[in-house]
Amino acid sequence: MLPDRFTANRPSFFINTAFLLGVMVLYPVAGALLFSLSGGSAEMVLVGGGIGAMLPKLRFMQVLGQLLVLALPVLVLAAVHVRRRLFSPESFRFLGLGGGVDSRLAWFGVAGVFLLQPLLYTVAGLQNLFLWPALGEAGAEVVRQRAVMEGFISELAGAGSLSEFFVVVGVLALVPAVSEELLFRGYVQGNYAASMRPLYAVLLTGTMFAFFHMSAANLVPLALLGYYIGYIYSRSGNLAVPMSVHFVNNLSALLLLALGGGSEVAGPEPELLLGMAWWWAAVPLSLLLFVFVMRRFSSIASAS
Repeated sequence: MLPDRFTANRPSFFINTAFLLGVMVLYPVAGALLFSLSGGSAEMVLVGGGIGAMLPKLRFMQVLGQLLVLALPVLVLAAVHVRRRLFSPESFRFLGLGGGVDSRLAWFGVAGVFLLQPLLYTVAGLQNLFLWPALGEAGAEVVRQRAVMEGFISELAGAGSLSEFFVVVGVLALVPAVSEELLFRGYVQGNYAASMRPLYAVLLTGTMFAFFHMSAANLVPLALLGYYIGYIYSRSGNLAVPMSVHFVNNLSALLLLALGGGSEVAGPEPELLLGMAWWWAAVPLSLLLFVFVMRRFSSIASAS
């Protein structure tokens, strides 16, 4: 009897998982170190405020951490896998980059992530209304940590001019979209898919993607988002598509912040929407449209 795919590729699976876990541990450590080197302190994050003069340094450190800890190791490992120089076309192809891509895949992928937002809002709202209060002190701590992190992100995303807003978009939307997709979809999901069914690779990578963001309050919405982006990559086969989806999702979150506050995933006070009758009509409608868009996306991907 021939060994199944997982048994045959078990060493690759464990090496891939160890690498991802190492990055997930190293990234916050490196972030804390860079934050400290830039003159920041834990009190600034916990109390809020007082980082205005440090914003250029903090934004630079954010970009540096993403590139050095997430993107660069992936590029190096891709070059090792294909035994070519760094930034070679073969390395990029290994990560799902290069070659033509039907622009309709990106458009439908972006449309899908917008149509998914009402579901993510609803999940976040239900957690806020029922889960965190039911967990007592533990739930209150989750809410407190979320408020601290959202306050810090709001300060980091603050922009006093249009030019500064473009800088913020680069720092908090573009660079994370590229770096995180290189790691999670380009390298990790791609390697998992060699040792298990594509669906399992999507689910496992999406779950790790959610834990990577270290936000207990947003764990479920982030996992759902990760599954969606993983599916988009699995069907399209080109990393430019999930990068585009990830970027637009991040950009929409920044626009929500600029328009009056919101969280990384769920936007402003999602539980308030759950008390509105029209919301419970909008959610199933958005999901029906989502299914239609995904069917169209799949048909285009199959024909490409």
